[in-house]
Amino acid sequence: MSRTGKDLIVSLVAGAAIVAVFASFELVENLFELTREHEEWDLDEIIACIPALAIVATWFALRRWREGAELNRTLKRQAGELADALEKRRVMEEQLREGYKVAAMGTLGGGFAGELRRVLEPIDRLSKEGLDRATLVSKERTRLERISDAVQGGLTIVSRMLAFGDGGTRATESIVAADGMMESISLAVDALDTTLEVAFRADDEVSRIHVNRWELHEVASQIVANATEAMGSGGRIRVTVERTAIDTRAAEARGLTAGDFVRVRVQDDGPGIPPGLQSHVFEPFFTTKGAGDGKGLGLAIAYSLVRGWNGDLSVDSEPGEGATFEMLIPARDADGN
Repeated sequence: MSRTGKDLIVSLVAGAAIVAVFASFELVENLFELTREHEEWDLDEIIACIPALAIVATWFALRRWREGAELNRTLKRQAGELADALEKRRVMEEQLREGYKVAAMGTLGGGFAGELRRVLEPIDRLSKEGLDRATLVSKERTRLERISDAVQGGLTIVSRMLAFGDGGTRATESIVAADGMMESISLAVDALDTTLEVAFRADDEVSRIHVNRWELHEVASQIVANATEAMGSGGRIRVTVERTAIDTRAAEARGLTAGDFVRVRVQDDGPGIPPGLQSHVFEPFFTTKGAGDGKGLGLAIAYSLVRGWNGDLSVDSEPGEGATFEMLIPARDADGN
């Protein structure tokens, strides 16, 4: 029922109440006239109107209070929705800026890497041809081996830069997520030749992911290397693999499509990352090391590769409590769905 209809009903009820009160007092007055002479009931009649007027006033006061309360609730809800929308826009703008930054650096790095590879490949080929000669003396062989090793190191850097520029566009294969991560983490630890202790737990041993195996190894290598550098000699990392569902709101906040994901967490016991630096750890050339101690491309490459799988890589850390890198990769079942 509309408010106008409600007001009409209340007015009719109040009018009927007033008429009833007047009628009852008129009846009392007539009865008193039969027993004694007394005709002035004006004050009593006015007093009799007070309850009816109070009913009408109370009704309109309550209605106005309800309207005000409803308006306040509406304003609070709209203010909350506006705040959420502004925060969502801020996050999306930040993601867009980061995306443009990574894409620009990837394009630039990929271009430089391509040019550098064209310079290094002839040197690599010539050094190998020189090493194949049977007439080499020991000193010449040592020099050529050093040249070959240096060129191979340069080509490795080039391959990483190209991966950063491509953003994970190589041919993918279906890999059981838990097995792939265990293999990649183990290879990364072995390659670093470290005493790092690894605790691995897989809560999901069925879900599969579609990634390039080399890229998965590269991402694991960069995360493990970061943990090793943070903890120094020794240390312990905990790796967990599980399947999780990401709803629309959470997915949009991270630039993903809602659905099932494999979540990989790598937690270290290092000193942690200060809050002011956490938003920069995936930026190209950002490093917390001293001058000349790092180039700041490792985590940027890892981030670019994971985004290329339609996933996301993030970090959560508190000073003194280590850092936890979380990787979200779209999950696939055994049948490929």
